[in-house]
Amino acid sequence: MGILQLIPQKSFFVKPEEPFSPGQFCWVPVPHIDPIPRILDIERDSPEEHTEVSFKLRNANKKKDFRVKDRVLPIKYLNLRAHEELLVQRAKKRPAIILSTNVECFPDIAKILKTKGKKHLQEDAMFVVPCYSIEKGNSRAGFPAEMVTRIRCLIYRQFFYYPASTELHEGVARFDRVQTVIGKDPATIEPVNLALSDEAYSVFLSVFLYCMSGDKDDDLESTKELLAELI
Repeated sequence: MGILQLIPQKSFFVKPEEPFSPGQFCWVPVPHIDPIPRILDIERDSPEEHTEVSFKLRNANKKKDFRVKDRVLPIKYLNLRAHEELLVQRAKKRPAIILSTNVECFPDIAKILKTKGKKHLQEDAMFVVPCYSIEKGNSRAGFPAEMVTRIRCLIYRQFFYYPASTELHEGVARFDRVQTVIGKDPATIEPVNLALSDEAYSVFLSVFLYCMSGDKDDDLESTKELLAELI
């Protein structure tokens, strides 16, 4: 049972008070992170055509990639600079938990950045923690039961277990996959009418801070010691 003995399943979730609030679940495209980046070498088929291209997929080479290159013919929609590469990643739409939605943005600075073509330096951003499935039946996808037992007891600092609800299956939030979402376009993020309760979010946040900093919270340590006895 693990964490569910401290926070019962019926007390784990609430309806969010407002859209895009910390602790709320959402759906976001989540990239698969490769240990070695995969690069798409791309070039135009002819000087006259901007959209007809040829490409080759390969692993990155640390000696040659991300160095200044002479890109003679620019490719429409890409705008690759001399020291940039085009990365290729698999991605899947997954549930995620909103960690924070508050970043500092100032209207007067926004005007300055717009004139300089640097709007990306101040954006409406939020941080989300992607969630992954748990093995069920004959399916081999997701976390195996042996790991889930430990995750429920907060043995892993980079994982947080949550139970099933009417909107989502049970799963594991991965702090080692935290990512940034820019804006609120439905193609980028879709909110779910479900959020962690205050009690669950408090533990979620404590585990995240411990994962990121290594600083131990006394309450979290007491909780972990209590849950460790249940393994």
